[in-house]
Amino acid sequence: MFETLQYLHLSNTELRPAHWYEGNHKYPEGNTAESSSLSHRVLRQFTSTLIETHEIQRMLPKSNGNPQPTVIAMQPIDWRRTNVDNGQREARNGGFVRRWTNALMLKNSPPIENPTCVQRFRRALLCPPHGSLAYNLTKIIAIIALFLAFIAILKAEALPGGNFWGLLVVTVCAMVGEEIAKKLRLPGLLGMLVAGFLLQNVPGIRAATSITPAWSSSLRSIALVIILLRAGLGLDIVVLRRLSKSVASVAFVPSTIESCAVAVASHFILGFDWLWSFVLGYLLTAVSPAVLVPSMLALQENGLGVDKGVPTLLVAASSIENVYAIEVFSVLMSVGFSTTSLTMQILQAPIEIVIGVSYGLATGVLFWFFPHNGHPSKSAYRFIILLGAGLTAVFGGNALKYSGAGPLATLIMAFIAGYEWRKSDAPSHKEVAEKLAKLWRYFQPVLFGLIGAAVSIEKIRPETVGLGIAVIFIGVLVRFFVTPFATLGANLNWKEKMFASIAWFPKATVQATLGSKVYDYTTLVLSTQTVPDPYLLRVQQIGIQMLTIAVLCIVITAPLGALGITFTQNRLLQKKKPTELEVSEREFIEEELSGGKDNMVDSLFPRNLPKKRHSEPNMRMFPDEFTFT
Repeated sequence: MFETLQYLHLSNTELRPAHWYEGNHKYPEGNTAESSSLSHRVLRQFTSTLIETHEIQRMLPKSNGNPQPTVIAMQPIDWRRTNVDNGQREARNGGFVRRWTNALMLKNSPPIENPTCVQRFRRALLCPPHGSLAYNLTKIIAIIALFLAFIAILKAEALPGGNFWGLLVVTVCAMVGEEIAKKLRLPGLLGMLVAGFLLQNVPGIRAATSITPAWSSSLRSIALVIILLRAGLGLDIVVLRRLSKSVASVAFVPSTIESCAVAVASHFILGFDWLWSFVLGYLLTAVSPAVLVPSMLALQENGLGVDKGVPTLLVAASSIENVYAIEVFSVLMSVGFSTTSLTMQILQAPIEIVIGVSYGLATGVLFWFFPHNGHPSKSAYRFIILLGAGLTAVFGGNALKYSGAGPLATLIMAFIAGYEWRKSDAPSHKEVAEKLAKLWRYFQPVLFGLIGAAVSIEKIRPETVGLGIAVIFIGVLVRFFVTPFATLGANLNWKEKMFASIAWFPKATVQATLGSKVYDYTTLVLSTQTVPDPYLLRVQQIGIQMLTIAVLCIVITAPLGALGITFTQNRLLQKKKPTELEVSEREFIEEELSGGKDNMVDSLFPRNLPKKRHSEPNMRMFPDEFTFT
């Protein structure tokens, strides 16, 4: 850029070589920089800049007292010199490092249209981190920070072999499995289940086995509370009133008939007693809310099946069906072991329903008034008290031996509270739902990773696998064909009925929770007996077979159900039709944007303004003292 600069004139001074101005050198007498028109500081800076970019040859005559200006002749650098000189210059100026640094920066790499996989991968590695790589790195950093904090707090529990260590490994692997499944265009739930299953069953990996049953059960219960709270807030009371009879029909009819079918099949195929055949039937009949509810919430967000109330119908029916299946299973198991009186066994289910409904109604109505609408942080407080009351219901019910009351109370409480919040303060209702959705994103890999880790190949008896799969498919097929008849009062078309049958397919939560109950109880009682009871020994073998079939049921139905919901929802369900208000608003906007005559846009921004000559100024834009010539 200095090639056009040939001479530089400095008045009344002689320019010394560049090194003369470095350090504390002084000028000879009579040639001080103070006599120059440029200050000493400016001159030093100027010559330092020149010496970095040009070669200066001093071609000056000796001072003879003549005040003529001195001249510097400058010659531009020839950048075409030998590679050695250029390499030395680049090394001196840091050009090599700077060139490679710039090549790794995202700002110096413009996006490519239709990039290949290699180009996308190369761009993903550019700095600073961005996109999915930055998102996952942020997760990893957050996990490492929490892990180090928990090591300092919990010590042995957070080290390898402790509960927290196993939980961390299961959660991280479940998150990785979710991302891999999404890349393969499969449900993320499937990847999480597979990750937990591999951690439990791959030889040499003991991370999942370090989690005690108490920790696993508690974490699954917390995740279940979050699911039920989201489901309760998402229930539509208008649709629920219209579908109240259908909800009861869908909740009781398919599960009862499937239980009977499984009982008959297990009696004749596996040789179970009739009592334990029905215990197995009600163990396998409960649909998994952990799989169903998130899928139904996604349908509501996308507006699929909302007009007919399909998500509301299935969510409400699944909650009732789970309570029904758990209660009948508990009653039949109690009858088999005769731990309490038959009267209390029969009355336990109605008692749990009364407790759950009463708690849910009371707390739901209470949350209408606390916090009040004028509270500055009402959304945050509503989220806290709703979550706390749900955890109290579930864990309190387990402590009082009424485990079925907690989930029912949580669902009813969220439904009652959400009804008033939606009506009086819709933005606050939406904020609470969003907070629960964020919390669910963190607990989702925990829940499904633990469910997958609950499946142990060591507990599967090979001779039971084939017969158990046959029993499972008999029950599932019966449910598949019975469910459409249970929805007759819901005014659904055949596609929506088919989707209801598919959505009624996945089973995981109840089976993972109750699958080992019979085996665990018999093992515990036999360990206290000096002479083993022959009846308990026989029931223990039945318990092992039940656990095997429950594991197979999870492995088969949970992934297939999730895949079925994902791939059929857009084909079998209709998109929500816009309301009259939404249609009128859209027509109004389209009319205004179309440029019609005498519309609001034209009135505010007239199109046919009088033309002005370019030379005519708009005097209103300038102050009065401005004049134009």
